Amino acid sequence: MKVELRKARARDVPVLRRLMQLYLYDFAAIDGWTIHDDGLYGDAAIEGYWTDPKRTSFLVYVDGALAGFVLVRDGARFAGEGTREISEFFVLRRHRRQGIGGEVARQVFDMFPGKWELTQITSNVAAQAFWRQIIAAYTGGRYQEQPRPDGEGTMHRFDNGRR
Repeated sequence: MKVELRKARARDVPVLRRLMQLYLYDFAAIDGWTIHDDGLYGDAAIEGYWTDPKRTSFLVYVDGALAGFVLVRDGARFAGEGTREISEFFVLRRHRRQGIGGEVARQVFDMFPGKWELTQITSNVAAQAFWRQIIAAYTGGRYQEQPRPDGEGTMHRFDNGRR
């Protein structure tokens, strides 16, 4: 199985918007969001991923087929400048539990050596377990896990700058 990340371009906005709705649908089951009267879960502000040099977006492909997306930002929510975060991470359900998410994460981490901060909300227990496993394997157990400073979930930090 070939897992490939392709840097998304402005022309990919419609694709990313549709994938974002599937991502938000998954979150609705966790966080209790409801769909709006227009049939959408909301309008995620994704344009910055093409105009802000501190943001990068990738579409995920598995054996040539679209399978998800990853949004990366330099300037993590809590650590700030000089620390990257995966802002959003989504793999289509049919591609889950096959090691694809882990491979995507490893590829992203390898592209951007340095400090990382990943956070998950309290109610997203599956994401907490996923990231704990992936980061532990990727770092050989050299990472920190602690509550988010806002008290609303879990935070993982590590530095792959000297791998």
